[in-house]
Parts: sequence; C-alpha cells; structure tokens
Amino acid sequence: MTYNVFIINNKDMLILTEKPSVAKDIAAALGGFNYQKGYYLQGNNCIVYAAGHLLELFAPDDYDDRYKKWQKADLPIIPPLMKYKPIREHKEQLSIIKNCFDEYGKNGFILATDPEREGELIGALILSYVGFQDWENAKRFWVAEALTPDVVNAGLKKALPLIKYESYKKAGYARQHADWLIGMNITRLLSISNGALFSFGRVQTAVLGAIYLRDKAISDFKAIPYEMFKADCGEFALYLTDSAGNNKFEKNNQLLKIVSESVLPGDAMQITKVSIQQKIEQPPQLFNITGLQKYCSAKYHYSPKFTLQTVQELYEKFKCMSYPRTPSVVLGDDNVNLYQEKFDLLSTAYPEYATGCDITKIVGSNKRLFNSAKLTDHHALIPLAVLPESAAEAQRNIYSAVLERFFTVIKAPFIYNAINVAAVCRTYSFTGSGRQINSLGWKEKEKEKNDDVELFPQLVEGQLCKIIKTEVNEKETQPKKHFTNASILALMENPTGEEGEHLVGIGTPATRADIIATLIEREYIKEVKQNLLITDKGKYLIDTVIKIPALRDFISIKTTTQWEERLESNPDDFLSETKKFLKKIIAETDIDITKKWENAGLGVCPICKKGKILSGKFSYYCSDYKNGCKFSVWKNICHAAITDNDVQLLLTGKNTRTKKMKTKEGKEFSAQLILGSDYKVQFAPYKK
Repeated sequence: MTYNVFIINNKDMLILTEKPSVAKDIAAALGGFNYQKGYYLQGNNCIVYAAGHLLELFAPDDYDDRYKKWQKADLPIIPPLMKYKPIREHKEQLSIIKNCFDEYGKNGFILATDPEREGELIGALILSYVGFQDWENAKRFWVAEALTPDVVNAGLKKALPLIKYESYKKAGYARQHADWLIGMNITRLLSISNGALFSFGRVQTAVLGAIYLRDKAISDFKAIPYEMFKADCGEFALYLTDSAGNNKFEKNNQLLKIVSESVLPGDAMQITKVSIQQKIEQPPQLFNITGLQKYCSAKYHYSPKFTLQTVQELYEKFKCMSYPRTPSVVLGDDNVNLYQEKFDLLSTAYPEYATGCDITKIVGSNKRLFNSAKLTDHHALIPLAVLPESAAEAQRNIYSAVLERFFTVIKAPFIYNAINVAAVCRTYSFTGSGRQINSLGWKEKEKEKNDDVELFPQLVEGQLCKIIKTEVNEKETQPKKHFTNASILALMENPTGEEGEHLVGIGTPATRADIIATLIEREYIKEVKQNLLITDKGKYLIDTVIKIPALRDFISIKTTTQWEERLESNPDDFLSETKKFLKKIIAETDIDITKKWENAGLGVCPICKKGKILSGKFSYYCSDYKNGCKFSVWKNICHAAITDNDVQLLLTGKNTRTKKMKTKEGKEFSAQLILGSDYKVQFAPYKK
C-alpha cells in the first residue's frame, strides 16, 4: 500500500523531474494525481517535468552582433556573465514549469532531476530561470534505482536539503562554461586559420588525438621478422632459448640453424625445472555503463550510443533495470537485502543463469559486491524485474548481459596453476609456459576456451619427454591494434600516462558514447570493420593543432585528465584557469591560411559514377548535382541520425548498424538501412 508523502509532510509540495517518465512514475507511486498538459496535479500538490536541458548558453552573437562575423580580432570571446536562453523547441514546457512554480511552489519544493552532476545543473538552470529563492527549505530526491512505488516513497522520505548538493551544481556550471569558452573560441580560431569549419572540444579533441597517434604509430610501424624453434612434445611445446633467456631469433641465426639440424623428432627432452604458482581469478564485478558498452560492442557490435539508449529503455519503459548512467561496479553497503530480493526473483525466473552461484557471498563483508566506499553517485547496473516477452532482440541481448553478470559476480573463482618449464636437449636450453586448470569456477560456461593459453600436463624435474616433431616458426613483430569502440571507451574510463601511472577518466559515463558519435558525425573518424580510424579531415585537424604550441597538449589524454581533476577539486579555479589559457592561446597564435581543407568526399556516387558524395546541412549529396545528379541521403530518417559511416556502408552495398527509430505516430522500432536497386535508402530485410 502506497502512502502520500505530501500528507506525511503536512504541506503542499512541488516536485521538478528531469523527464516526463520520472514524473509519471512518481505520480503513479503517490496516487491520486491527474495529468494536465505538461504536469501532474493533486490538489495543490504538483509534479512538473523538464525534457533534459531546457535552457542553453547564449551564442556569441546573442551578446553582440559583431560576433556573427568570425575574425581573430574579436577573440577570445569571454562574456563577463554567462547568460542562458530557452531552447526553442522547449519554450512551451519551460513556460508550463514557470506557471507551476508561480502557482504551487510557495510551500515546499523537491528537485528530482537525475542524481548526477548534469542533473543538478539542469535543475539549477530551471530554478534560476523561474526565479526560485527558497533554497534553504528545498529538498533533493536522489535515487539511482528504477522508480517503483516503494523506491519512490522511500526516496522522498529520505530527501536531504538541496544545499547539500551544491558541489555538484558548481561543477556542472564550471564544466559547461569552460566547454563553451574552449569550444567557441578554439573552433573559431581553427576555422579562421584553415578556411573551413573545424570543431574543437576539450574532451573530443583529446580522444581524436589518441586515435590519431595510434593510427600514426601503426602506419609508421616497421615489422621485424624473427624465428622461433619449437619442440612439440605432444601435450605441450617448448621453445629454444639462448643464454640471455631470449626465444626469438633473427633470421639466419647461427644457434637456431645448428639446433634445427641436431635436435630431431624422437630425441628426449629432459625437464630441469618446473615452477608452479597458483592463480585465483575472481569473477568480474557488476557492469557500469561503460563496461556494458564495451561488452556489447565486442559481442554484438552495438555502438556505445545504441547500448546506452537501449538500457535507458529497459530502465524507463520496462522498469527491469537500475539507473543506467552509472560509473560504479558495486552496490552500497546497505544493498544486501536488495540483491537478495532480486536474486530470489531472478534465479526462479532464469535458473540456467543462476547455476553455480554461491549464496554465502550475499553478505555485507563481500566488498567486491557491497562497498559504499567505492560507490560513485549510483550503484552498479543490475536487473530489477523479469524482462517482458514484448522486448526486442537488442533489449533482450543487453538485458541478458546484465542478468548474467548479476549472477556471475557471486560464483566461485577460476583457479589455475601458472607453470613455467625449463628443459634441455643435447645441451641446448628450452623453455615454455602455460597453465594447469584446477577449477573453472565462474568460467565453467565457457570451458576456458582460450587459444592463446597453452595447457600443460603434470611435469616433474628430471622427467624425460619424447619430442614428437620440431619446426621453425617464422613470425614478425606486430603493431598495436587500431582502437575499437570497446578499447577507446576503456581508454576514456581508465587512461594511463606514459610511465604507466593511472589517470582520472575523461568524459562521464553519460557522455562518452556521444563523444564517439560526434567524432563520427563530424567526419573526423570512421568505423571500418569495428576499427575506429582517423579520416583525412581528422588528420588535418590534429596536424593543425600540433602546429599551435599552446594547443599541442590538447591531443594528450593526460592533459585532459588533469583538467578533469581540477574541475572536480575546485570548479572556480578551473574556470579561472580556462579563461587565462584562452587569452594566452589567442595572443600566441598567428593566423596564416596556407592551405584550405578540401573535402575528398565519402565515396563515388553510385548513380553518375563520377561525382563525390559530400555532407550537406540536411543531407548527403553528389558533388555533380549541378549537372543533374539526383543522388541524396537524408541525415535524419525516422528520427535516427545518419552518419558518414552509415553512408559509406550504404555506398558499398552493406547494411547500416541497427538504429533506434520512430514512426510518424511516435512508436519506437529498431531497423537497419540499405541502398536499394533504385539507389534510394530502404529498410534492410530482417535477419534472425
């Protein structure tokens, strides 16, 4: 039975949420509310909602018309007071919110935007716009769980004074203002310098720089050939090793040549040393959103943005998932009962996933699962209810990933012996390494399928083993791999410095997917066979940044992480340093247009076979359009953004990735696109 928090508080109340779905959930939990246009009402109790950000920072020309023309003489643009204006499409809802505050906001107020830095900023901007003054008596609804009636009522009862979250608001303002100042000024500086629009962003450019450096290292890499002499003893293999412990030899190495002629099949290999060390590999912890995005990118080839959108649907629409935008991989100390409750429910519904679980691990002392000291804003992703039968394939896949991890975290560890073996044959030294499996534990399901790890039998010193065959393996050194969605997310979450030191992550769990998507949409990177590759336009941008000494460090992940640290520790100092930094850059940078950027296009036009496919404001089109070529692809199809990468896939006859779309009636669906025989975009046939 639900109860009315307003009656408990014995006064009327206004609640502001970040999105309509949250307002609906709170109204349903409290009961007795009627929906009005843009809000819910029960007597003098009101629940009104935003739609994410309703206000945006002024554009430069909102401050002064002279900024409509981009010129270095006006840089840096640093307004004495950063001003906001309503976002055009949200003006009506903002007016509704203001009316609700005027009518119902006099007695009490609870802010119920998302429990994070950005949610705090959204709320603060709206409160400033409506002229809210009663900060001392305002409360904060801070809940990371799916908004079931019990959760809503408990969260409202535990609401703390809003002023306790002041640090989140300050950091939100500082982040937004600094990103505006850097983005607006450096984008103008670079664009003026190069005669074309080049977007610059504090985090965006650092990520692009990492991809640039990785691609350059790969293209500059010179493979070095080497050879290894392998002695196959049946159940295991050993490799020729020189006196310095090396088992990789240059071609035509004299020792390798001698051994390959003298050590032959049928010879006896004598084990001289066996070193064994037991290793215990605990099950992986619960997913945070970045971990889930990496997993789904590797397994299902879902983009990070698509994964985030889908898990958001599981949270909002089906209420079977906890709050998605979380950086945490643990639950809180007081969530033992929550985990036990969900375990009882889900192990009954999905017994195949629960096989092998150790329920004795559902205790507060299990700090790999329950650890408030390592909790950041929201607890880890966990399933909260059974997935409805109506769920789509992608929703089912992502739910299953979180469900499996929910059970895996309390399974037995994977235990094995790491074994190193030394041996001798005809006075020549051989070594090898591998493992012996003691207990598969949480890896039972996959049966330790790992082709890169050699399994060894039990061996003892002095044992003689017959060589079955010998061979010289010709190999060469390999470069690092190109970044993928999974590996670039891993870098953003846990970057490391040149000396291997751990750095603070860049971006947030909520923004990392958008950063990657933005780089693709702006044609700075492209995705080819899951690899994220820098484009010619991206190279040109980074090469330009490198030429400007004050900007050069911005392609460094370490520099950006240092900015993140300053933002968290002291938002005011962070913003002040940003302004000083901008003035220094503008003063030290000379504008010299030596070469304009020329767009090479996304591919050859499939209709006229001679024009280049270019990116326009609303569509992709053929460069030969003046001669009558009609090829085009809209940049928005059924409310889904079409990217450069999508167009390149279409031009090569391939399907786009699965996209979240909406019908004219607003019904959501997922589909892939393909270029038809008439060169028009159509839905790809469904594949099971």
